[in-house]
Amino acid sequence: MDKRFVQAHREARWSFWLAVAYLITWSLMAWLPDDKQGITGLPHWFEMACLLVPALFILLCWLMVRLVFRDIPLEDEK
Repeated sequence: MDKRFVQAHREARWSFWLAVAYLITWSLMAWLPDDKQGITGLPHWFEMACLLVPALFILLCWLMVRLVFRDIPLEDEK
């Protein structure tokens, strides 16, 4: 199998599972924390789901692009 397809499949798997992890984490942080006021004055669940989780996953996306994704030529070699 062409190495380009192996790399593209690897990148797609990582992206899919990171998206699934984001949805699960966001759902848990939106439903599990209490309604008490957090350090920003917003409800604790909002701080977790809408401030902390996106910041964490932006960092994880950056790491995934730096460590997993590779620059590969898309043209056929003839």
